[in-house]
Amino acid sequence: MADLVPIALAVTAFIIVIGFLANYLFVRKGVPDMLILIFLGVIFGPVLGVFDPSAVQGFAPYFAALAVVFILFDGGIGLSIRRVLSHSPRAILLAILGFVLNVLFVSVFMVFVFDVPLVYGLLFGSIFGGSSSIVVISLASRIKISEKASTTLILESAITDILCIVISLAIIGIIATGETDLAVIGITIADKFLIGAAIGIFLGVAWLFTLRKVSSLPFSYILNLGVILFAYAASEVLGGSGALSSLLFGLILGNEKEIAAVFTLKDKPSKNQNEKTPLAVSKGLKRFEAEIAFLIRTFFFVFLGIIATISSLSFLLFGVLLSLILLAVRYGAVWLSTVKCEIRKEQKIMTVVLTRGLAAAVLATLPAQYGLLYADLFVNLAVVIVVSTAIIATVGVLVLSRKNGKNPVSKQRPSAVAPEPK
Repeated sequence: MADLVPIALAVTAFIIVIGFLANYLFVRKGVPDMLILIFLGVIFGPVLGVFDPSAVQGFAPYFAALAVVFILFDGGIGLSIRRVLSHSPRAILLAILGFVLNVLFVSVFMVFVFDVPLVYGLLFGSIFGGSSSIVVISLASRIKISEKASTTLILESAITDILCIVISLAIIGIIATGETDLAVIGITIADKFLIGAAIGIFLGVAWLFTLRKVSSLPFSYILNLGVILFAYAASEVLGGSGALSSLLFGLILGNEKEIAAVFTLKDKPSKNQNEKTPLAVSKGLKRFEAEIAFLIRTFFFVFLGIIATISSLSFLLFGVLLSLILLAVRYGAVWLSTVKCEIRKEQKIMTVVLTRGLAAAVLATLPAQYGLLYADLFVNLAVVIVVSTAIIATVGVLVLSRKNGKNPVSKQRPSAVAPEPK
């Protein structure tokens, strides 16, 4: 056992170094770091057997929650609240339209190709009905697209995450119990959005004002991590969406000046009348949170590669085919939702950002936990779709950006890459 400790530490160090180098290549050359990390996980998992995929998969719900908390928070803290309010109608339209179309087309595919009952086809469609907020935020905030398109993609992925989880669990309940109650499903969806939004905004504002008092104390950055985790947990326990709470919590902290102005809390002048009290959400705090998000993001993609177990060639082919169907459906959804909108010129690059992630992989394991039919089918196809949509997204962004003569990578937020001025 003692010999395993240095090995585990060495593997951890190696993953961090590769994550750093992959991010550097992505920033400088546009080489998709997401694929590098996923295939690193494949090497450590199915290929070399350093990690047992079946054993590691048991940690998926915990890892998924942790990744959702910090990556969504990091995404939210970099958004402009004014742009979020102005772009949310378009994002909601894209999320609902894309989710409905994905469910319909995937359901038809599963019924006719695998001869599953319609309710199981709807379950599979709902699991893969939307893009993964974790992956989309990691990608959309760093590629060369307009801020309006980036904000739309981030908000859309957060909305579809909630739809996928709520609808999938509702369908599983229908299959397990045989009872259907559309009113209950509708109320559950509304509760997820309303409670999650309320908790994220309330705790975000309350913590922002508290942070203005304690930001100068030692370890306030670490304390901030604890409050973020509490916001997610409180939302989930009370029936809301922890993902939405994390996103809005970050949005509140990232727009400190605007929030303070709403509550007429202007910065107090210091002894030097030409200076003002520094912001509670400093560049140092933003950089610290960005590096925590980078660390979790790196291990998240490696984790995806580790659980990538494919039992047969037929699953591989059908999974790739389903991914292409999702791509075609998304093109239609993006085309319809960007009518008479300035981001329509970016519809191609918005189309390829369709990645499914760990949330979809976790949902795909639920049929086995509930003793439902076709459990192996869900898991095997899920892994292929997660990996193949990641390939489509990263390669698609790279090709489309270079075809337009642009650097595929946008400048990262200063807090994430530059040291805080002394």
